[in-house]
Amino acid sequence: MRALIIGASGQVGATLTSLCVRRKIEVYGTSRKGQGFLYLDLAEPASIAAAFEKARPEAVFLCSAMTHVDGCERDPGLAGRINAEGPALVAAECRKAGAKLVYFSTEYVFDGKDGPYAEDAPVNPVSVYGRTKLDGERAALALEGALAVRTTVVYGYNPASKNFIMQLINNQRSGAKMRVPSDQFSNPTYAPELAAAVLDLAAADAAGIYNVVGPDWLSRYDFALKACEAFGFDPSFIEPKLTDELCQAAARPLKAGLKTEKLAAKLGRGLPPAGDSLRKIAAIIKQYE
Repeated sequence: MRALIIGASGQVGATLTSLCVRRKIEVYGTSRKGQGFLYLDLAEPASIAAAFEKARPEAVFLCSAMTHVDGCERDPGLAGRINAEGPALVAAECRKAGAKLVYFSTEYVFDGKDGPYAEDAPVNPVSVYGRTKLDGERAALALEGALAVRTTVVYGYNPASKNFIMQLINNQRSGAKMRVPSDQFSNPTYAPELAAAVLDLAAADAAGIYNVVGPDWLSRYDFALKACEAFGFDPSFIEPKLTDELCQAAARPLKAGLKTEKLAAKLGRGLPPAGDSLRKIAAIIKQYE
């Protein structure tokens, strides 16, 4: 399989790229910044076609997106070009190339009133980010055989990333307080396990929507406390806040999260609990102390 990973310099894309290399899959990665990758900007149609021409992929993993939720709210036009129109163009190139498309979606397609959600639950996004990602998901799934992977709160040890766990580690090291919502419930998802499950789904030629998240359903604050316990951090720098107190530009789905029975039925397994993954990160942290 010749794979093209769109957004290979991001957290999920980088993890997926590394795993492809370990599994001896021929892989091409793209980035808006270059940095040794093929150049691709989802807001620039010509760059999409050029990357496909160079990579000639058999499978395409669309990891790239405008993921800053409040940024999407402030610039809905750019969010639409990147998160909705970009995936439609990628799907069109996949159709021409005969390539399988794997699109990374989000729990933000739901309103967060009655989670966790199964794959067939009614969608109702409450933010520009959620609406544009849903448009992108629909564009991807219009391609026969496409796979849409819904995930959320992806974390891992990656100093270049701003994921939740790296924010927690950096705040603890600098002595800065960290305000964490106590009323946003979801399923933290360890990036390496997400990548492995997605590659296995693609290898099994899975199509349609699959939720790929960790099994723990808990608030961001409780997840922060669990991480502090695993890392040996004094949690006093963590300040629980209600979402309304954070004065964020975009609405958040509060009682969200995703169910994974469909994933377990397809692969014969789910993802490991957060405690296992946090202990792996704790071991990495100790190496750098």
